[in-house]
Amino acid sequence: MVRRVFVDTAWNSKPHTCYDPAEDMFFEVEDLAELAGRYDEVYIDCALFPNMWPQLKALINDGARVFYFAWPWKWKRLREKYVKELRKRFGREKTDFGDAYILSRIHEYKPRLFKGITPLDVEFKPLLMKERTPARQLMRLRRMLELGIDVEDEIRDCEERLMEVRGEIVENAVEKIPGFMEVAEKLGLDNEDVNALSALAGLLIYLRWPYEVMSMHKAIRYLGLYKPAKENIRKFEERYGEKYRKRYSGYARRCLNLMTAAILIKKKGILRPRARDEKEVLRRLLGILKTHNNETIAGGGAG
Repeated sequence: MVRRVFVDTAWNSKPHTCYDPAEDMFFEVEDLAELAGRYDEVYIDCALFPNMWPQLKALINDGARVFYFAWPWKWKRLREKYVKELRKRFGREKTDFGDAYILSRIHEYKPRLFKGITPLDVEFKPLLMKERTPARQLMRLRRMLELGIDVEDEIRDCEERLMEVRGEIVENAVEKIPGFMEVAEKLGLDNEDVNALSALAGLLIYLRWPYEVMSMHKAIRYLGLYKPAKENIRKFEERYGEKYRKRYSGYARRCLNLMTAAILIKKKGILRPRARDEKEVLRRLLGILKTHNNETIAGGGAG
């Protein structure tokens, strides 16, 4: 029997609230690593705080499978679905234990709303989060420079910190992502293209490679490279009574944009890639990944 636990995660000193559906038991833990050895599968909400990654790594290293709720924009509607049940059991609609309970109910009826956290996720997601801070700061400083504010020294310092983090990402990617440099070389990148290589590493992590190779259709939607039909927008708004919004990973799209820009600059001297350029690079990348996986499988079989 698979032992499962559902966790409403907490920030800073507040404990994580847990629900074990097999025992119908609620409890709290200070550290998610405390669940190691007790459960085969751990399901958490969508709040992945920076200090949680070492805890998740400990769980995965212990052999547990970890999943997170990947559709946060559906949470409000799901809560409304179980509001009577929550009030009956907890006396009110919003409680931490109630949120852990809702996660168990969601898994019971819609397990596809959860997405697995891979061993590479716990290695690279903290680095990718670390990279965003100087990248955003650099963008802000460059805008200030355009307005005539003297921030050249701050820009140089920020660029150095950003390159240091991106160099760390590339170093780890070469060591831990199978065939990383082979994929990069087929895209026309080399060891000097640190910015593009760090973006490639991030994109591979978000695309869940080498654990799977996304189809082009799924990747286009995941990266927001699609234009929704007006009829689909109208149906959505009539059904849910709210404005239609595209749902995609902005972080993964940023990695694709940075990598595409670097490739176009090297080949054509184009500074700003268009969506069609991003789609073409994505198609090339997915083709390379599929070929690489097939060659690996064939090689393993031959061995």
